Amino acid sequence: MPVLLLAQGDPAAKDMLRRAIEARYGLRPPAIESLQVDFKGRARARFGPLSTWVPVEATARFLFPTAIRWDFMVRPAGVEIQRGVEAFDGTHYRRTRGGHSPSVIDDPEQISSIQSRLWAIAALLLTPLGEQYVTLAVCDDSRLSATNTLFNNAVELGMRENRTLDYVTAVCLNPDNDRQERFTLRLSEDQSSVNDLMLPCKVFAFWNDEPYFEVEPVRAESNPPFENGIFTLS
Repeated sequence: MPVLLLAQGDPAAKDMLRRAIEARYGLRPPAIESLQVDFKGRARARFGPLSTWVPVEATARFLFPTAIRWDFMVRPAGVEIQRGVEAFDGTHYRRTRGGHSPSVIDDPEQISSIQSRLWAIAALLLTPLGEQYVTLAVCDDSRLSATNTLFNNAVELGMRENRTLDYVTAVCLNPDNDRQERFTLRLSEDQSSVNDLMLPCKVFAFWNDEPYFEVEPVRAESNPPFENGIFTLS
C-alpha cells in the first residue's frame, strides 16, 4: 500500500517525499502527532575567547505542527556547568538559563526563527510534511522545498541517490548572535530503530558552515501525552 499524502503541490514533489518516507519507514510510516526524544552528544561552547566541544545531554519535545521544547545540559567531565530550556507554545517563545525564571521573547524575528527550526526538525521526521497544511515543490532532481502554510516557514530538503534524506536547511535568525544565517540539520547515512521509531543514528547541526552540535538519539516516545505547561514553562 503506497504512502498517503495530503500535502498540496505538484505530483513530482509528492513523489519525491513519498520515496524518502518509504526509504525511512517502509510502506507503513508512523503517524506522529507528538514526540519526545532524548539525545546525547556534544556542542560547541565558548569560554572567553575560546570555542570548544563540550558533552551535552538534551531532551526535545514536539507537538506538531506548533510547539517545541528543548532542554539541554552541558556536562564536561560529568560536572554540570550549564542548563537551559527553550520553548515555543505556538504563540510565545520563552527561554531560561541556569534555573532562572523564564523570559518571554516577543520579537517577531525570534519567533519566526524558532518556528523555522521547529519546522526543520519536523521535516527531519518526514511524515509531518505529508499534512494538508504543507505545500511541496521540486527545486531540482535532488532537492525539495516544503512550506508550512500555517506559519509561512519553508525548508529545503536534500536527498541522496538512494532516496534517503541527507539534510534539511532553513534561513532564520541565529539567537546566539542575532544574525540571519542558514540553519542546517545533516543526517548520518545509517539509521536505526529507537524504541520502534526509525531515526538517523546521528544528527549534525550547523549555523552557516559552523558546527553547532552533533547528537545521537538514545530514547524516543511517539505520541506521548504532555502535561499542561510543558511548552509554556509554567
